[in-house]
Amino acid sequence: MRYRFILLLAVAMVALLTVAAPAAEASTPKWDLLTAINKTRRAHGLKRVFIDPSLRTVAQRHTNDMLWRSYFAHTSPTGSTLYTRVANSSFLRWGQWWAGETLAWGTGSYATPQATLRAWLRSPAHRAVLLSSRYNWIGIGRTVGKFEGHSGAVLWTADFGHR
Repeated sequence: MRYRFILLLAVAMVALLTVAAPAAEASTPKWDLLTAINKTRRAHGLKRVFIDPSLRTVAQRHTNDMLWRSYFAHTSPTGSTLYTRVANSSFLRWGQWWAGETLAWGTGSYATPQATLRAWLRSPAHRAVLLSSRYNWIGIGRTVGKFEGHSGAVLWTADFGHR
């Protein structure tokens, strides 16, 4: 009887964690952007992209750097590029690889994941990255702060990769 109670308790805990984890994660802006990206990709007949921890770190560091150094570009003032950032990360393990990057910033309703995705889809270069069948991994960076004289600005980086 005691064994059955412990087993039932363990099953209940696993079920609770399985249900609770996505709900907590689903409330973050990064998760909302990933969900919107994958919904858009699916609508265009493409496979979803999956979070890669290395790309996530690369994207977050670049996003933080743009806010701290007050610039908005794929190349940093120190000369760091998407290529060098990814090449120096643990994303590379073997063979050929490709990467693409989308950036955005905004305030208020222009800073939401949905508005960011809409803006990227309106830009031919960003749309090409988002809807490329080549990519299967993504890292999303997001930070909030004073940028270009706007308090509460949100900066986004989405780094897409294939290996």
